[in-house]
Formats: sequence, structure tokens, C-alpha cells
Amino acid sequence: MKIERLTIYGFGRHSNVTIELGDGVTVFYGENEAGKTTIYQFILHVLFGFPPKNNALLRYEPKTGSRYGGKMILRDKKYGLVEVERIRGKSAGDVTVRFEDGTIGGQTELNDLLRQYDRAAFESVFSFSLFQLQGLEHMDSDELSRTLLSSGTTGIDTLLQLEKRLEKEKADLFKKSGKNPQMNVLLKELRELEDTLKTQRAKVDEYEPAVIRLEEVEQQLLAERSIVQNCQMESKKLESALLRIPIIAKRNRLLSEIEELGNTDFPPNDIRDQEMLESKKHEAEAVLARASFQLHHVQDQLKEVGQKNREVAVEALLAKESDWQVLQQELISTKSDMARLTSERQRLLGLLGASDPSQAEALLQLDSSFTQEQRFQELAERVQQTERAVQSSQLELRRTEEMERRAVQQLERLDAEAPSSEEQAQAAKWPAVRARLSEAKAYVSFAREEQQETSKTVSWILLVAAILVAGYGLLQQQWVIVALGVLIAAVSGYGLWQKQEGPVQSDERMKEMNALIKAYEGKEEAFEELCKGTEDFLRKAEQLKLTADGHAMDIDSLRSDLADLSRKEMDARKQFTEELRQCGLTVGAGIEAIPELFRLVRQLQETDRSLIERTNNQQETNKKIEQHLEYARTVLAREVPEADLYTLVRQEARKLRDASLLAETDERQVKEFSRTIEEKKLELQAYHNQEQQLFEQAGVSDKQSFYDAYDRWQHVQTLQLSLDGLNDQLKSLHHAEGFDDDEGRIQQHLALCEERLAAAEHAISQLTDERAALLHKTEALLSDDAHLHTQQLYENKKAEFNALALSWSSRQVAAEAIRQTMGDLKEKKLPAVLTRANNLFSQLTAGQYAQLEIHPDGQFQALRNDGQPFAIAELSQATKEQAYIAIRLSLAGELAEQAPFPIIMDDPFVHFDAKRLSRMTQLISELSSEHQFLVFTCHETLAPHWPEAKIINVSEIGSSSEGVAL
Repeated sequence: MKIERLTIYGFGRHSNVTIELGDGVTVFYGENEAGKTTIYQFILHVLFGFPPKNNALLRYEPKTGSRYGGKMILRDKKYGLVEVERIRGKSAGDVTVRFEDGTIGGQTELNDLLRQYDRAAFESVFSFSLFQLQGLEHMDSDELSRTLLSSGTTGIDTLLQLEKRLEKEKADLFKKSGKNPQMNVLLKELRELEDTLKTQRAKVDEYEPAVIRLEEVEQQLLAERSIVQNCQMESKKLESALLRIPIIAKRNRLLSEIEELGNTDFPPNDIRDQEMLESKKHEAEAVLARASFQLHHVQDQLKEVGQKNREVAVEALLAKESDWQVLQQELISTKSDMARLTSERQRLLGLLGASDPSQAEALLQLDSSFTQEQRFQELAERVQQTERAVQSSQLELRRTEEMERRAVQQLERLDAEAPSSEEQAQAAKWPAVRARLSEAKAYVSFAREEQQETSKTVSWILLVAAILVAGYGLLQQQWVIVALGVLIAAVSGYGLWQKQEGPVQSDERMKEMNALIKAYEGKEEAFEELCKGTEDFLRKAEQLKLTADGHAMDIDSLRSDLADLSRKEMDARKQFTEELRQCGLTVGAGIEAIPELFRLVRQLQETDRSLIERTNNQQETNKKIEQHLEYARTVLAREVPEADLYTLVRQEARKLRDASLLAETDERQVKEFSRTIEEKKLELQAYHNQEQQLFEQAGVSDKQSFYDAYDRWQHVQTLQLSLDGLNDQLKSLHHAEGFDDDEGRIQQHLALCEERLAAAEHAISQLTDERAALLHKTEALLSDDAHLHTQQLYENKKAEFNALALSWSSRQVAAEAIRQTMGDLKEKKLPAVLTRANNLFSQLTAGQYAQLEIHPDGQFQALRNDGQPFAIAELSQATKEQAYIAIRLSLAGELAEQAPFPIIMDDPFVHFDAKRLSRMTQLISELSSEHQFLVFTCHETLAPHWPEAKIINVSEIGSSSEGVAL
């Protein structure tokens, strides 16, 4: 199955987008937030449905109002060309499947197309991301082995999760040294119940002594309560006797006071008549005073009627009201403008940071010309240029430091893998030994084939081969190979010379050569490999050291340049800041704010000029208003407020006009007020005569004596009422009449009685508490079924514990069955996947690791090419990821017939170096004939590794209606 086209109606940030995919490898490249993950999720959502709204997975509903969903064109070997469309609908969305023959289906047909795979099963084999690979770094050996195992055998992941859940449930039921599991809690409760049962059995023997003591307490309570009752009665009598003593003394004082006042008679109605006469007198006096006041007022008005010339002046002043209103309007307008300009001035000063008058004055005197602004712009540009240079230098320094750190790390890793000193010594000696060995072989060969013509041919062939080897070494700059070629040529030439000269070889020489050949026969390849490895190590070490030294020199140079640039940046900023401070501008303002600062300064200066002009206008207007007010004060002959000036002028004019009209009315009022005054004087005399008659009836001579007699009579009445109340109280305390009237002796008797009462009450309290405790104890012992309840609870807890133990056993059996099932899966399904995975893993690691295998204890391990096994957790992060990807790809290849799906990868190679990445991309290119690969990445360096792949720049698809292929 291959995906040929994606059409996005509306999904996340993408809307109305069509993307054409390639048959082999398709790379989706884009920067962060470009929408790569959105396309990745679009494929999964369309195939397997939209997640519910409360699900952890995002729904990616469009924000632009576009129709939610989209479609894709698939080509399948079994079903041909198929269109799958999914849009918003119930639950997971409405899906429509259109086949090549025109048939239309729904979810059932889509399930058949997907071979009944759900999203979880699909993602467990054919889809993986950077987050899954990063998670490998934090796994321990067991978790990592389980992850690799579940990646290599479909279906085992569910069993692993079930086994993990069963183990967790077992732990929730029981732990050997746990406290919180249910069975541990029940064990503790059963032990506590056993202790409680022992305590309850011991309490049964305490019943009979408690009953005997209860009867004794009852008798003592009756005796003490009798004492309390007698004491309470005696205390009441003593308290009543104490209450009678002050009452009798107060009654005697009242009788004495009444006797001193004597028997006074006062007519009750006289005081009311006196108050009525007093009220009428006050009313008549008020009318008389008001009439006298009005009479004098009207007489004064009559005196002012003749001021005609003052009326003329007031009318003239009234005619100038329009001029006054014009001046007021001008003043109001000027003040409004001044307030607005002052507020604007303060706002501008606040924006410019002028907090004191000296700064404000400096800003007002500042040269705000465009030439000055241009000069500050140039200073600001200089500061920005130095800042950019410092940032660029800092970035280059960090990059160089990182390169140096990587070179040092590579050198450290290379040193860790370095050959031993013994191996290096053997590699150093091998070129000389190799030359001697070649010489020995040639010597023996020449000796055996002496006098034969063919030996010359062989020698010539060796000579030609030696020349070819030396030429190859020169081309490749492999000086060891050049030396080997020269050595072979020398030996061949020496052999030819010997054939020509035909000297006789000594037997000792032959023995020496044969011994040398025997000592190193069959070991040449091992020594060559050792020599090659040593040379590679020394060459790489030298290159890395040179690289690290070069970076260190670059770092020193960059740090020196950075210091120079920093000083230049500080000098430029200092000059810029000093210029701002001298001009009174805010030092903290940003460089880019210079034009705005000069605009505000110009606006401030213009506002200040306008404010000065309005101030002068206000002073002129105030002068005119003051002249007008002075004239009005002269005319009105008094001080007048400015706000009510013409209101008072109009009132004065109206008053003068009405004065002449009211003169006659005032004369009539004078006569009426005079008549009223005479009448009220006669009325007051009559009231005085009636008051004298009341004084004579009360037997007094004046008003004060009249009120004193009334008060004395009122006091006697009050004393008599108090005396009657005291007599009533003495009648209610008649039961205490037999006691002595000595208060001291009564207090002593009362204190003794209270002591006896307190002692009896304390005894009753103690006896009552004891009685309650004994009653509770006897009743509890008599009717206590706690023992039976505890016994029943003990049996119930025991039964519950047995049930939990049974549940724990069942989970133990299930977990063991799962482990056996996992073993069967490993034996039956895993070998085929591992065989394919071993080839891929060996290819990805360049033969450094031969295969992946499962240890008898169930742990995954990698076998190095020298036979050394390594646990997966011991491998580097990149090698772990290679193992994981190899198993995933091998499983996908194993399932190619029954599940021919595309393989989707989201940034899976970020931890790979250049060589690993090259081998990985080459492997994917090889497998692209069997599977379609969709690779999502934000690294622009990844795309060039697939020259034949289709590259889609996700950052550009939002600007057009189609995907952009690079």
C-alpha cells in the first residue's frame, strides 16, 4: 500500500492543501511550527478516526473555519486505487471509501483495507518518532529489553502490559515487608483483634466487686444529699435575714425624711394653669417683639426712599453687563487652554523622564533641530553596529568551543579504543618482519626452482606485481604499501640476479628462512589487520589533536577579538549615554527611540511657547476684570463677589425701583404695627394679674416660691411610694424574722453553711462519677457482646484475608502463564524477525556488531564482531536506536505480505553522526522498493542524503494550494 496524494480540507494550521507523495522515500522538511506534525497526525486521523474531545490526543480542528477533515489517495495491490475521505461527524468522524470500480464503502471497508489494524497496532510497527527513541535513553535493562522484544513480536506488547498490571495488582494485595497492601493491612488488623479478644476475656471477672461497691456508693449519696438539702434551706433563711437589714434601715430613713418635710398640700391643677398662663405670656411677648422689629424696619426703609442719584449709577452699571460676559468668556477659554497645555506639558515631560525642574528646563533649551537628531542617530547606529559585532563574535566563539569540545570527546573515545602498547609494538615491528618473511619465501621458492626456466617467469611476474603495488601505494599515499612493493621488487630482482649468477645457497641460510616462514605462517592476515588498525588509530589521533589545537587557537583569537569588540561597544554606548545625559534626555531610552524622543522634545517646546502666550492673555484679561469690579464696588458701595456681580447689580436696581412704590405701603404698616403693640401690652397686663391670683392660692409670693412648693410636694409623694415598696419587700421576707439583726453573726453562720454545702456537693460529685463509672462498667459487663462482636469481626477479617490470598494466587498463576506465553512467542515468532534484524543491524553498524540475540534470562544483548556480548543498556544512545529501528524495519518486512503499509518516521535520526546517518539513509533507499517511507524532519541536512526522494517543504505549502516539492 502506498499513499499517492493528501488533500487537507481543514486540519490544524493547514487548509485547502494538496500534497503529492513519491513512490519510494518522501521527506517532509520544515522549520519548527511549520506544520510537519500536523500532516503526520492528519494521515493517522484520516486512517483511524478523530480522537474524542476529552482524549489525550489533539483533534487539530481548524481555527480558520474551514471544513474539518480531508482525504487521501491510496494504491493497494489487493484493492487497486482507493480514495479515503474523513470529515467531521459523530464520534470519530464520517468516513467514505471510494474504490476504483466506483464502489463506495464506509468504516467496514476501511477496516478491510487496513487489514483490521487499529491505530495502536499500526503505530507499534509502522510509525515511530523521536520521542520513542529518546525514551530509550532513560530505560533500564529490563525495560529496554521488553521494548525491543515488543517491537520484534506483534501482540507481545499487550501481554507485557497485562503482566505488568498483574504484578502491580499483586503488589497492591501483598508485599513481604509492605504496610499499605490490603493483605498486609488485614494481617495487622487480625493481630490487633487477637490482642483485643485477650483483653475482653480478662474484663469478665470484674463484675461482682463492681456491684458491691455500687450499693455502698448509693447509701453515701443519700446521706450527702440530705446534708445538701438542709444546708440549702438554712442558707436561704440567712440570705433573707441579710436582705431585711438594709431594707429596714432604708425604711427608717424614709420615715425620718417624710417627718422632716411635714404634711404639705398643693393644688394639683394650679401648676397646669400656671404653665398655660406662661405660654400665653410668651406668645404675646413674641408678637409684641416681632411688631416692634417690623415697625423699626419699615421706618428705616422710609428713610432710604430718597436716593435717586444712586439708582441712576446702578442702571448705568447694569448696561455694561455684556462687556463683563465677554471678559468672563475670554478668561474661561484662556484657563481651559492653559489647563490643557499644562497637562500636555506634564505628559510630555513624563514621557521624556524629566522628574525635576532642571531637567525640564534643559529639555526646553535643547537644540531639537534635524541636524542634532541626525547626529544622535549616527551615534545610535554606531552602538547597534558594535552590539551586532559582539553578538556575532559571541556566537562564533560558542560554535568554536562546541567544535573543540566535540573534537576532545572524539579524541577521548578514540583513546579508550586505542590498541595496547604490546599491540602497537608488534605493529611497529611487523613491516620489518614482513619484509624478511617475503624475502624468506622468495629465497626458499627460488632455491627450490633453481635451474628451472619457469622460475625466471615467476620472478618477472613478482617484479611487475611489485611495481604495480608500489604505484598504487603512491597514488593512495599509503607508504607502507609503497615500501612493501619496493621490498618485493628488490627480492624479485635479487632472485633474477641469483638465477643469472647461479651461486650455491648454503644450508644454514635455508634453515633460517624455513624457521622464519614456520614462525609466521598463517598469521600474516592478523598482523596486517593489527598494523592497519594501529596506523588508523595513530592517523585519527593525530588528526583530532590537530583539529582540537586549531580550535583552541581559534578560541583564543576569538576571545581577544570579543574583548576588543566589547570595549568598542562599551565606549560607543558610553558616548551615546553621555550625549543623552548632557541634553537632558532619558538615558534608559532605547536606541531605536531617538526619533520619537526628538519628536516629543519639539512638541514639548511648542506646547511651552503656547502656554506662555496663554499666560500673558490671562493676565491682560484679569486686569480688565479687576477694573470692572472696582467700578462696581464704587457704585454699590460694598464688596461684591466676582461670580455674583451682576446678580447683585440687578437686585440693587430692582430694589431701588421698588423702594418708591413701597413707601406708601410702609406708612400704612407703621400705623398697623403701632396698634398691634398697644393691644399686646394690655394683654400682657391681664396675664400678670391672673398669675398673682394663682400665687395667692398656693400661699406664695413669687413664681420661684410657687415652683419650690410644687417640687416639695412632688418629693413627698415619691418618698411615700418608696416606703410602700419597702413595706411590701419586708412582708415577702417574713420567714426570716426570728434571726438576729447582727449582720456579722449572720455572715459567719452563712459561711459555715456554705462550707458544709460545698463539701457535701464535692462528695456527691465524686460519688456520682464513681456511680456512673460503676453503672457503665456493670451494664457493659452484663450486656456486653463486644467479645462476640470482636470474635465475629475476627472471623470476617480472616475470611476476607483468605479471599485476598486466593485472588493473589490467581494473579500469580496468570502472570506465570503470561511469562510462559512470552517464552513461546520468543521461540516461534521472534527468530524470523531476528534473522532479518541481524542483517540490518550489522549493516547499520558497519559490521561492528554481528547480531542481536536474547540471553537465556530474557535480556536482549548485542554481539560484537569479536564475539564480545553487550547488554542493550550498555550501548550508546545512537546504537540503541539502530537496534530499535532495525527490529522495527525487520518486523515491517516480515509483515509485508499481510500488512503492506507505509513506514512513517518523525525525526528519528537526530542522534546519528554522519557515517551512521549515511548508512541509515542508504538502507532506507534499499528498502524503499518494498515499502513507502514518509520521513518528517526539521533538519535541512537530511534531505540531500536521498537524491532520488521527493522533498516537500512544509514551510511553503501554506502559501499555495499544493505541496511544494524541492
